Amino acid sequence: MDCREFFVPLPTNIFYDMGTQIKTAKEVLAQIERRYFKGAGLVKGCKLKGDERRAYVLSQVERLLATEYGASSMAMWLSDQFWIAGEGRQPMPWEDISPQVESGYRTNPLLSLQEQQTLTENEMARLRLILEVAGLCHDLALHYLFDLKEAFGIKNNWWVSNKQLVEWLSTTEYERIAMHTAYTLRKHAIDVYVYGHYQPAQDALAELFSMEYRELVRDPYRTKIPPRGYVKTIIDALLQIERHWQRGRRLKLRPDLVMLHDEIYGVVPRQFSKWMLEAAQALYDYMDKELCGRLTGNEDLAPELMKRFAEKVREVRSAYLAEGWLTDDSLAFAYLMAHAQNCGYGIWCEEDKAL
Repeated sequence: MDCREFFVPLPTNIFYDMGTQIKTAKEVLAQIERRYFKGAGLVKGCKLKGDERRAYVLSQVERLLATEYGASSMAMWLSDQFWIAGEGRQPMPWEDISPQVESGYRTNPLLSLQEQQTLTENEMARLRLILEVAGLCHDLALHYLFDLKEAFGIKNNWWVSNKQLVEWLSTTEYERIAMHTAYTLRKHAIDVYVYGHYQPAQDALAELFSMEYRELVRDPYRTKIPPRGYVKTIIDALLQIERHWQRGRRLKLRPDLVMLHDEIYGVVPRQFSKWMLEAAQALYDYMDKELCGRLTGNEDLAPELMKRFAEKVREVRSAYLAEGWLTDDSLAFAYLMAHAQNCGYGIWCEEDKAL
């Protein structure tokens, strides 16, 4: 269904008539049903429960995500009828364009308990279903984490080690939902790696490139990669990083040692190199002894300590690495210097902490 057949563009808030007449909950509900759910079987959908209701909600969200309107999607427009574009569900405020807007009555009347009491039981049933659809539209369209158990019926774990999530994303018929969820998963992983100062991984994901489609993996609104290929590209990249860390766990390597190894490579490699591990171990020992926590409260020491560490990197490069590796102007060198600075401020995993 092409929602553009019945959608007429209006200001973000649709709860007034030409800036003069505030609409009731009944009027707003009818307007939303007409604009976003025409022919969608809301009345029958209200009677569904469990997996059947979940499937109905997903089918509606898929339809709205796939229907473009301007630079956005109908999913975003529906979300904007209720909530602002922020994390969580904060009511969308009115635009004060009418002198008749009453104080304290500033959001969609469908979110007002007082106004909801004016709706019939059947109207409330339809409203509850609309809010389920709009809520998932909000989180998917804006790429916020949401409850996977509630939305998809799978384990609520936003990590690629969640096999249920990987299988769902790879096989579901709701391909647009899968795209937006995969993008959210990637965004979440980048945030985790930024917090953990794991720069090779965060850069690899932020600059993810599809060799098959010869395109950077941008957000789902701006990509030409087909849905299946889009999801697979993200999942494959996340799995490569996860499997690399799993190998590190089996080898009982400390987290900072793994990060140093990868920083020397300049990327997240598919295997551990003996020579790189030896170089990483030499740098690890130096940082643990000479740098760890020494900049806390002593920032004046930073220039000298960083200069000494740079000299140590050059020494390690000469002792362990082939010509051309880890040059002073390389990204890998910059990664190591940032790691050393973090170490100086005490961001350092304990000696006996396994990966």
